[in-house]
Amino acid sequence: MNSSPKTTPRGPSSMLSRNGKRVSQRGMLSILMLLASIGALGFALLGGAKLILDIFNVGLETSLEGLGTKVLVVGLAYAVGWLTAMVAIRVYGNLVLPFAINFLIWGCLFGVCALYVVILQRLYDQAYDLPHYAAYLMIVAAGLAAMVGLHLILEEHDLRPFSIPLLVICLIQLGLIVFRYVFTTANPAYLWRDLLFFFAMGLFAYLMLAHIGLLKPLRIRLTNYFDRNSKVIRTDK
Repeated sequence: MNSSPKTTPRGPSSMLSRNGKRVSQRGMLSILMLLASIGALGFALLGGAKLILDIFNVGLETSLEGLGTKVLVVGLAYAVGWLTAMVAIRVYGNLVLPFAINFLIWGCLFGVCALYVVILQRLYDQAYDLPHYAAYLMIVAAGLAAMVGLHLILEEHDLRPFSIPLLVICLIQLGLIVFRYVFTTANPAYLWRDLLFFFAMGLFAYLMLAHIGLLKPLRIRLTNYFDRNSKVIRTDK
């Protein structure tokens, strides 16, 4: 996971037209895209949080009714917000939206860490069934995917600081695994689930920290696309 290559900077959107007497069309579009992207991403994250709470409380199997529809509408809202934010930042040079996106990335990280801690408690108690375990994996994966997606919007954004809280919680989980299976009476049948969760989270956090460029090809393609088409999309009025 790597930061994007350096690209030709695109200037910020001006609110005034060239004659300086009225609001420019480009500035208005930048503001509208700012509001649309924040609104759509906000709806997506709120809907995703509600969906996660439902799955977390009752399990994946019990939540299957209507799950596809809920995932579809949440994914649509996220896609609309993501695409609008990309255009607003990389085409119209919106200067406010990157700060809002960075705030949302930290919000996703906080949510994932909070879920991780709650899941650790349930894993330690070994009071869950396989559908709930599958739900735990899907919940955390969805949160991490949302965070990485927002990360791709911003040029030169670095995910390494975001790996530290995850690594700390992974270390706590390792300690809990050792304590649970060595110092207490535990059911060995749950060990593979604990180890799978631990290695999955540890690997993801390590890739964030290692900064080895797994996302670099995708970043280059996104950057090249907007560099080629920004003049066609953008209005200079």
